[in-house]
Amino acid sequence: MKARKYIIIDDVEADIADLKDKLLKFPLLEFTKVCTTLEEAVDVLAKESIDLIFLDTSLGGDNGLVLLKSGINLPPVIVTSSRPEEALECYNIGTPSDFLLKPFSYERLLRAMSRAFRQRFASNSFANLDSIFLKTGRKIQRFNYQAIDYIESYGIYSKIHMYDGYQIVNERVASLAKLMPTHFFMRVHKSFIINTSKITSFDRSALSIGATKIPIGVSYRHKLEGLLNLLEVTDSKYIDE
Repeated sequence: MKARKYIIIDDVEADIADLKDKLLKFPLLEFTKVCTTLEEAVDVLAKESIDLIFLDTSLGGDNGLVLLKSGINLPPVIVTSSRPEEALECYNIGTPSDFLLKPFSYERLLRAMSRAFRQRFASNSFANLDSIFLKTGRKIQRFNYQAIDYIESYGIYSKIHMYDGYQIVNERVASLAKLMPTHFFMRVHKSFIINTSKITSFDRSALSIGATKIPIGVSYRHKLEGLLNLLEVTDSKYIDE
């Protein structure tokens, strides 16, 4: 997978250095430029193919959010700010992938990155994005979507189950349900997310992925009706109760 280009729109050197240092841990990201004004950023966006923007709200006397209201076609934007009240304005604008209140942790940045990648993926601009980066202990690991069979709750963590074993990641199932692409994954129980392409058999109360039987939660069954009806017609391994 080729590296994804990003720019930082900010004019505070210490904040820029901190963000760039954190982003060094993302091997598939390529730093392009720091823009200290909106005019400079617009010029770069016109000349370069940029995949991600980090936009600070305070640029000298300008409000960075003006860029979001400009009507310019933008890649995913992660807004950074030292003013918590601006989160509501970002929400009302509706276009940012996430809002990061300074100072933010690496873990919080990681969640914002995952949301931005998911947004890009959903818009087909990242059509070849086939993986997600998640924290495992103190390191970051890349997980290929098609290598994942299912995800299981493990307290405040989750187990990512694959054909050759599992990895424990520092995310709850509820958080992962929002991060994983919905055309691959579906939450079927409060404790389980499945890769729908890995289902080998099912009935109305449970499904199987290989030798593993996974319960279907009552509150999730209505969301599964369409998928189960489709599989009932097309899957020769359907198990009738």
